[in-house]
Amino acid sequence: MKKYVAILLIAFTHLGLAQQKFKPEWESLKQHKAAPDWFADAKLGVYFHWGVYSVPAWGSEWYPRWMYIYDREGWGEDIYDYHKTTYGKDFQYHDFIPQWKGEKFNAVEWVDMFEGMGARFIGSIAEHHDGFSLWDSKVNEWNSKAMGPGIDVVKAIGEETKKRKLKFMATFHHGFHMMFYPKNENTFLRPVSQFNWVYDSVEVPQAPKYRKLYGNLGYDEANDLWLEKLNEVIEAHCPDYIWMDFGQRFIKEGHRKQFLANYFNKAEALGKEVVVNTKGTFFPTELAVVNVERATMEDITPDVWITDFILGSSWCYNQAKRTAINPHKAIRMLAEVVSKNGVMLLSAGPMADGTIPEEQVKAMEGIGAWLKLYGEAIYNTKPFVAFGEGPTILKRDPKDAWNAYGAIKKGLADLNSNDIRYTQKDNTVYAIQLGWPGENKEKLLTVFADKAKDKKIKSISVLGSRQKIKWKKTMEGLWVTSPRKKPEQAEAALVYKIVFNQ
Repeated sequence: MKKYVAILLIAFTHLGLAQQKFKPEWESLKQHKAAPDWFADAKLGVYFHWGVYSVPAWGSEWYPRWMYIYDREGWGEDIYDYHKTTYGKDFQYHDFIPQWKGEKFNAVEWVDMFEGMGARFIGSIAEHHDGFSLWDSKVNEWNSKAMGPGIDVVKAIGEETKKRKLKFMATFHHGFHMMFYPKNENTFLRPVSQFNWVYDSVEVPQAPKYRKLYGNLGYDEANDLWLEKLNEVIEAHCPDYIWMDFGQRFIKEGHRKQFLANYFNKAEALGKEVVVNTKGTFFPTELAVVNVERATMEDITPDVWITDFILGSSWCYNQAKRTAINPHKAIRMLAEVVSKNGVMLLSAGPMADGTIPEEQVKAMEGIGAWLKLYGEAIYNTKPFVAFGEGPTILKRDPKDAWNAYGAIKKGLADLNSNDIRYTQKDNTVYAIQLGWPGENKEKLLTVFADKAKDKKIKSISVLGSRQKIKWKKTMEGLWVTSPRKKPEQAEAALVYKIVFNQ
């Protein structure tokens, strides 16, 4: 206990936060505004999964876990057998580190691509579950500056992003690190884990020099290291957004509160409005933005939320599945998310050498091309009186706390030109038709016979078209007719701009 208190006092003093606004108590921390205006207005962000696991590039970024588990049930590819066949039974995860060279990494080029896609905030993964940090860490010798590519990735991406006056994000997945590798040491976590993922019979390297990489730490020490890593990034970079994965639920409540106090106070001292999310309930929603994975909400929410999607076939580069998201579908998902008061985050998966796969580059270019022309219907908007209408019904899975994958299973990827999503900015509403319906096709917007029936329409136009649009308002709603010629990029979505009399 004395050691724990001492560490917190050192962190508090080091960050210069003593006697400042936020205390490590929930009521004090709830003074923090969960979603500042810049975040609510940004609508689209991007980061990447790049790390030691990008060397094997097989299965997923969970490769370092599954390479040690011979009986993983219901998780797809058998990475255990693949690893033994490809690399041999004595090849350990840390043996991949010298092979991760990142020789083609270029922060300018990466941020160019991300900004060109239309992202208003850009992030770097800081640490995934594997225990390998992507900044110049003094508390964790297993980091990308000291070994592997020899790059402080967080610093490189952060500095380039800030030069462009965009918001910078760092993502932390390390709350699950203590449970990630299967070993005897973490059996004490059974009572706090909802997952039956602790394997007593499988061992990772136990030599003392590997303790921090493989999480061969006691629970108290693992919690202290969790906080120390965050403190380093807060002090060096104070990101505008610290994204948190699900594993933070396994961290002690006192450490979680101390992290927030450190972060919020540092931001306060710098005059920054910052964001943190909760994936589940490890932070109160009064101070943190709700995050759902590859999912949506059923209706407009009173508070801003965020969802994550993948640019490629998996979170990290997967050499066996060279595919990328269809940019048309990505635009439709973005409209769906924004219409319900959400923000969308995409994750790229660079190759080990630092090259972003061509298919992902093309997907980003496609998304950016549409947003360059029609971004006014997305950025800086608010929800309308209804999120939209159409036959595609999206339901949440009540059994899934984060709604992970739920939207994909239930039709988010199937949104089409029969579906409409609304956004609003001042006295203008954008009716986004999720696909090109064809030339001179009528569409009925029924919300104008219901929640928006009293709205007085001044004019209607189609973004990207010079043609005068035919429209009429009846008892059934508002009828609009698509242009005779398809506007550029309208295959992804067609946007009607409806201006009201003030």
